[in-house]
Amino acid sequence: METIVLEIDKASAKAWNSSSPSRRAAYESKIVAIVKAFQDTEQIDEDGFTKAQRDFLAKEAAENTEPYEWWNDDEMVAELERRSADLKSGKDPGVTLEESKERLRMLLKKE
Repeated sequence: METIVLEIDKASAKAWNSSSPSRRAAYESKIVAIVKAFQDTEQIDEDGFTKAQRDFLAKEAAENTEPYEWWNDDEMVAELERRSADLKSGKDPGVTLEESKERLRMLLKKE
């Protein structure tokens, strides 16, 4: 049997400790059901993909062997033109180089 630790706040812990055995049993049943649901879900690999997702990606890779040329993708070109117009008009203020650097620093600190 594996052990799962749930962290809760003091008030919830106090309420749990003072609850009746029948109430605890009811919550334990709910917790067991949730754990079983987690176990029944598809397993994910080290990259966070399920087998179905990996299969889909492999199929897509096999079918799409030509290089992607974004300049021939009408949707991509339209999106880039829209973003460019928003930046030029001031609708989108954009991000300065310093803001970009700071965002990257913050992301690297989280890791």
